Amino acid sequence: MQATTTKWRYGAVIFDLDGTLANTFPTVVRIFNRLMENRTGRVWTLEELIPYFGPPETMMFRSLFPEATDYEAIAGEFYRLSREDGEGIRPFPGIERRIRQWREAGIKLGVYSGASTLAARIRVEHAGLLDLFDAVLGGDEVVHTKPHPEGIFKLLDLFQIAPPATLYVGDMVADIMAGREAGVTTVAVTWGAGTREELLTAGPDYLIDEPAMLDQILLS
Repeated sequence: MQATTTKWRYGAVIFDLDGTLANTFPTVVRIFNRLMENRTGRVWTLEELIPYFGPPETMMFRSLFPEATDYEAIAGEFYRLSREDGEGIRPFPGIERRIRQWREAGIKLGVYSGASTLAARIRVEHAGLLDLFDAVLGGDEVVHTKPHPEGIFKLLDLFQIAPPATLYVGDMVADIMAGREAGVTTVAVTWGAGTREELLTAGPDYLIDEPAMLDQILLS
């Protein structure tokens, strides 16, 4: 009997990181609070921090600490804490197995995060996935951050692949907007920070509730 060959619909899959690829928020909030509690006099919740997420940390710190002058020292401390504290950072269930399968099939794999490239690589490494990705791109390597599509275009150029052959997976409205502007197929996931209602208003090509649904999209 002749073996069947899996036919994949896409040649590249790009993931947002936080809340999409891996469960990072509890760790990220813990690290931010180690920086912020002494400076602001209190502990911050994820809900309070989410409006600041999107641009890289160097820009976030200027919004969080507008009176500070030691931003370089703050950033250095943040990266030191990030390297030391990866407790709890894990891929969402079912993600790693699928990524390994796609890599073996020759599908290009990327991460495009609003965090800096250094912070993103640290978190992806903590999640045990760094060796599976062809590229990890952060918001400090683009002029225009999400929802602008610049970061996605940079990865498409690196992978030498066209937008219609690419899937972008994210958990926030800004992810879906960036993907739509880039002309790639967009997948909104409900296990991250964005609500179903918010994501639906962004008009993703797909809205999914569990990683297993990615199989149907790539094989449809």
